[in-house]
Amino acid sequence: MEKSQSSNTPARNMAFHCGPIHFRDPMGRHLLKGVTVSLTPPEVCVITGPSGSGKTSLLRAIGGLNNASVAERRLGGKTFSEKRLPEWRTRVTLLLQDAPCIHGTIRENLAFPFSLRNSASIEFPEQDAIRLLHLVGLSHFDLDHAVDGLSGGERHRLALVRGLLWKPAVLLADEPLSGLEPELAQTCFELLVEFAQNGPAAVICVLHEHRFAAQADTVLRLRDGTLY
Repeated sequence: MEKSQSSNTPARNMAFHCGPIHFRDPMGRHLLKGVTVSLTPPEVCVITGPSGSGKTSLLRAIGGLNNASVAERRLGGKTFSEKRLPEWRTRVTLLLQDAPCIHGTIRENLAFPFSLRNSASIEFPEQDAIRLLHLVGLSHFDLDHAVDGLSGGERHRLALVRGLLWKPAVLLADEPLSGLEPELAQTCFELLVEFAQNGPAAVICVLHEHRFAAQADTVLRLRDGTLY
């Protein structure tokens, strides 16, 4: 799917394209059959589809985290070959569905991606972290609180904050609102929309609730290996 270019120059310069993508699962099923995703930030895209249709596999393929065959990856006018996948992954970030945490504190979980930056001048934005933790309903935890014992919903919100702080050009999110109460889920989705608009960035979410799809810029459905 191609979206028409906007008049916003920064957004146009960060145009995103990935595909065509082909992927077979370990059972040999052809889950992705020449799927292509092209977006022009700021844009929030929600991907829907039946269970088992390959939505997670699609996000992992876009992020360069599985063995999918991807013909071309482009971002901001640059093409990223297989050799440039490490660089691609610093700019295209995936929030995994199980929201894994590293052992340690909330601060360590939020700050560890910044040690991967090529520039040592980029510091962990602690005040932004505190603000976002408050907005997602985690303000009762301080930054030095251990992550052991966090619930699934709390881990999802922590992962969301980490992704927003990292500020990738493209944020991929696999069920980022899982386990959240409706009002809190709405707040978190609005943070994703705000992130896309302020970047400008592209946000690609796998979500099941129709109310969020109605608030997105673009809705795509994956079924039988085809995205439409």
